[in-house]
This record gives sequence, structure tokens and C-alpha cells, in this order.
Amino acid sequence: MCPPTRIVFVGLLLLSLAGIAQQKKPDEKIFQLSLLPGLGTNGLHPGGFTNVFSVNLTSGYSKAALFFEVGVISNLNEEKTRGLQVAGIANLTGANTFAGMSEKEIKEKINSGFEANLTGLQVSGLTNVVINNAFGGQLTGGVNMSKGAMLGVQVAGLINQVNKYIFGVQVAGLSNVAMQSVDGVQLAGLSNYTDGELFGVQLGAFNRARNMEGVNSYDNNDPTGVQIGLVNRAFKMNGFQIGIINIARRSQGTQIGLINIYRKGKDVGTRDGTSIGLINIGDVGYAAAYANDIFLQNYEIATGNYFKNSRVLEDRFNKSVQNSLIYSRTSWQGNMWAMGYGLKKMYFSKSSMPGMGSFRFFSYGLDVQHINHGKSFSRELSLLVRPKILAGTRLSPKLHSVYVVASIDLNYYRNHSGNDIDTLTQQAEQAPNNVVQKIWPGYSLGVMLR
Repeated sequence: MCPPTRIVFVGLLLLSLAGIAQQKKPDEKIFQLSLLPGLGTNGLHPGGFTNVFSVNLTSGYSKAALFFEVGVISNLNEEKTRGLQVAGIANLTGANTFAGMSEKEIKEKINSGFEANLTGLQVSGLTNVVINNAFGGQLTGGVNMSKGAMLGVQVAGLINQVNKYIFGVQVAGLSNVAMQSVDGVQLAGLSNYTDGELFGVQLGAFNRARNMEGVNSYDNNDPTGVQIGLVNRAFKMNGFQIGIINIARRSQGTQIGLINIYRKGKDVGTRDGTSIGLINIGDVGYAAAYANDIFLQNYEIATGNYFKNSRVLEDRFNKSVQNSLIYSRTSWQGNMWAMGYGLKKMYFSKSSMPGMGSFRFFSYGLDVQHINHGKSFSRELSLLVRPKILAGTRLSPKLHSVYVVASIDLNYYRNHSGNDIDTLTQQAEQAPNNVVQKIWPGYSLGVMLR
């Protein structure tokens, strides 16, 4: 088919479509062109027409758009928008829907199931607004708003807001809001918020959700919620929080951060979460003093989840995850001292006999310390990494809080300034090229107060 024939064919097809549309729906137009609302091919009352193709040289106004609409300034559709809608400033779907109607008429129209929805894509320079639900996408340099639900994607230079729930993705330069729930992804330069459940990911500086589901939920088939940011906050947190400060009022999930603040969960038959960080506020830990083959004096203060599985009666052990801050010093190597962090998982005995519950424990973990060879803090690489297996026991059932503890360690030490260390089993040696690197077995013995 040659090009002129194609043009004629397309023209006849459009004319036939127009004829069919006019026969079935007199208020439906295949093409509309306007200079201003009321000054165009649809006459003085453009709000009574539905357009398949619409071109507005300034602002457009219609009952609905079915396939394509473009406005240099804005587009407004009273009842629905389908297809692609492009505006220099604003797109609005559902505005003026109830203009001139009484309260009774408005209630009757809403009760009949009327909704002003978007099914397609809105693109604007400043704002896109849908009075009810959006199925598709909204893209703007300013603010996207759906006063109902959103199934699709919102991308905004400033703010995305959904007054109900979203199934999909929100990306904003400042903030994302989904009032009822999020099943998908919220990505923002500043904050993400939902007052309901989070099934998906919030990634921003400040993240907040009411409930986050996950593997420790009562129904563990729920998808996992994840918050990643500087400050993460949730009322009920059964998923993951990764940030500088993590806050959970009821935690059955995992927190990884500098400061973790939490309370225990409450659902029967579920396990509490795990908090991994330097400071964990929400449960008691332990204090310990011990000697090892490197330092005669080691002091350790731990925080973390006391018993993760206290509501699970069939488990053989009471399980605990502890984060410890460690300070060490010795007298046989001058002013050598160290500070570090330790992470341990502990298993305490269960027993129905009085005084025998948590009588003994064993644990495994990892300590990491920076060793200083002078009075001041050293900036050189002087790292001690120590995987360890630890066991402890109370001396008497009446001593509920005092344990004698001992460990078997594997020490790895690396220093780039030639500073070796003495231990009880070996002496320091001169290091070639000022690089010290060695591995040796170690041990510790001391007392723990829990």
C-alpha cells in the first residue's frame, strides 16, 4: 500500500470512527481543539463532552478524555481520564464533578458507585491530581496526588501523596505519603510515611510506618517490610530496619544501626527480633570482667534482646543476641589498651526445676578491637579480630545473676606500623616492612553479671 493510499485509509477510518461515536454517544468527540475553556470545537459548554483526542492551546476542560490529551497550561476532566494526559502545569481528574449539585444529589451520585479515576499516565510540570483512584502513572516536577488508591507509579520532584493505599512505586525528591498502606517501594530524598502496613521497602532519610510484617509475624507468609534510612520508625516492626537510629515500639524483626530503640513483641507463639548496634535500648544485657592471653583487664557491657523466644515454649534453649562494648588494658606492655565491639548469640538452659532455668549457657560470637600502643588513640591500622566460643555457669541456683565464664578464641592481629604485641604464650617479634600479621589460639576466664 503506497503512502497516499495509507493516508486516505487512515482518514476514512477516523471518519468512520467519528460517525460510529456520534451515533452511539452524541456527547463523545473523536477530536477536540480549544484555545480557552469554552472557546473551541466543543462550544461554550466543553464540560459536557468526552474527547478521544484533545489539544488545548492554553487550558482544557471536558467531561472525560479517552486516549490522548495535551494542554499547554492545564487539563481538567470532570469524570475520568484514560490514556496519556500531558500539561505544562497541571492535570486534574475529578475537579468540578459535583459543581451545582445539592448535598443529597452528591450523596446519591457517590452511593451509586461513581468514581473519578485515572487509567493511564499523567505528565505535568507542576501537579497531577486525581480525586479518586489512579491506575497507571503520574509524573511531575512538583506534586502528585491521588485522593483514593494508587496502582502504579508516582514520580515527583517534590511530593507524592496517596490518601488510601498504593500498590506500586513512589519516587520523590522530598516526601512520599500513603495513608493506609504500602505494597511496593517508597524512595524519597527526605521522608517516607504510611499510617498503615508496609509490605515492601521505604528508602529515605526519615522513614515511618505503623506496621511492618515479616518472618516473625503471627502469619509468617506475609511479605517482609524493610526500612533503610537515617532514622526509621515503626509501631509494630516484624521486618528489617537499617539506619543510624531505629525505633520500634513492638519489635519482632531485625534492627541494624548505631542506636536501636525497641520493646518486645506480644503475639503469642512468636519470637522477638534481633537488634545489632552499638547502643540498644529496650532490654537488659550483662556486664563482664575477665582476663585473656593478651589483656589482664577486660571490661564488657552488653545490651540487646534478653530472650528472643520466651513466648515459644517448645524451644530447647532460651536464646539471646547481645551487643557489647569492650575496653581492655594490660600492665606488661606499657600503655597498650584497646576498645572494640562484640556480637554474640547465647543459648541458656531451660528447666522447670526451681532455680535451674538459665543455669548454664554457651555462645558463639565475634569481637573486633582497635589496639593502641600509647596513651592516645592511634590512627594507624591496628586491628584485632577474635572469633570465640564462650560457656558459663552459675555456681549455685541461689546466685541468679553471677556466672563464671570461659572462652576459647582464635586471634587475628594486623598492624601496619610494626607494633607487635606480647601474649602469655608468645613474645613480640620484629616485623619485616613494618607489617605485622599473625594468627594464634587464645582463651579467657572471668565473671559475668546478668
